[in-house]
Formats: sequence, C-alpha cells, structure tokens
Amino acid sequence: MLRVAHSEGHQQRIEETRLRIQELKEERTQQLNHEEGESLSIDDVQDIYIQAKAEERERYNFSLNTRSKTGDISDYLEARRPFGATH
Repeated sequence: MLRVAHSEGHQQRIEETRLRIQELKEERTQQLNHEEGESLSIDDVQDIYIQAKAEERERYNFSLNTRSKTGDISDYLEARRPFGATH
C-alpha cells in the first residue's frame, strides 16, 4: 500500500483527477447566480466527484465489470458458490 501511495504514477493520477474535479466545479459554478447566493450543493459536488472518478477509471482501464458478455456474474466467489447454494 505504501509503495503504491508513494509511486510517481499514482501521485500523477491523483493530481489529474484533482484538476479535473476543479475544472468541473468551475464549469458548474459559471451557471449559478452568485448575486443571489447560489452555490454548489453537496449533491452537485458528489456528482462532480463521481464523474471525475468514472473518467479516471475509464482512462486507466480500471473497469468494474462484474458481468460477462452473456450477462452472468463473473465474480469468482459466485462461480464457487452459486446463488441458492447451501452454506
């Protein structure tokens, strides 16, 4: 964990994601009426974070596909322990 956290590639990925989050915040705040006190809600910030992390996963091929092409769950635990099996 420490090796990954301090690796140059990991730090670069974090910085790119941080900059992307900042860009998305700036885009969304331009549409707000600041004179009337509008600001980003916590839901807006959450959407921005989710969008930035999804772009990061897509860019670096961190796919979270748990289903195969046929629609079956490709999780190794489900292959060993199919749904409905007794413990």
